Amino acid sequence: MLARRTVLTVGVVAMLLLTGCAATQEEFSFESAPATVADDAVSEAGYESTGGPETLTVNRTVDAGGQQRDVTVTNYVTAYTRSVQIGGQQRTLAGAAVFTTPSISLVGQEFNPIADQSNRQLVQRARNRVQGRIDGNRIRDVSFVENRSATVLGRETTVGVFSGTTTVQGVEVVLRIHVTRVKHDGDFVLVAGAYPQTLAADERPRLETVFGAVEHEG
Repeated sequence: MLARRTVLTVGVVAMLLLTGCAATQEEFSFESAPATVADDAVSEAGYESTGGPETLTVNRTVDAGGQQRDVTVTNYVTAYTRSVQIGGQQRTLAGAAVFTTPSISLVGQEFNPIADQSNRQLVQRARNRVQGRIDGNRIRDVSFVENRSATVLGRETTVGVFSGTTTVQGVEVVLRIHVTRVKHDGDFVLVAGAYPQTLAADERPRLETVFGAVEHEG
């Protein structure tokens, strides 16, 4: 598994801090380590991998210590889906995704927005990771339902549970969306999943199995 990297491509941070030299063109690169779900848990939960991990690279310019820094951030996402029967038809309407993004720390400041976001904010990111993997159009009308507790990567965490709606061939389907974030080995690990609300009694335990079996090597 690829180890997390932090690379300074021009200069050295300590030297910049000591000399105070201009750094309008400094370039920094941060990379997370991919996260997956243990194969036996994927099988137990009835999910299938969609391949990956998939690389997601973002370029940003941040103001760190009064200086402009160009930052390249390499994230990873691994996705899983499950076919369920709803309305008398088999549909891929259960899905899960594990997204990793590195801590971006420059001159003592954290620049990764995920660091301070609540589950209510993270669900907007999470639905973008899940909705492209399941049948139906975009997930809309997202609202908070409850909080639940879970252990992810050995850490106790609060899982936000939300309601959302998608449409499959003209039929509206109400979904339950679960999302949480933990910090592990210098990365933020965002875990999310969704399933039809009407199948919650069966699908929630399956998704909880997925959450509990996330693996990440920083």
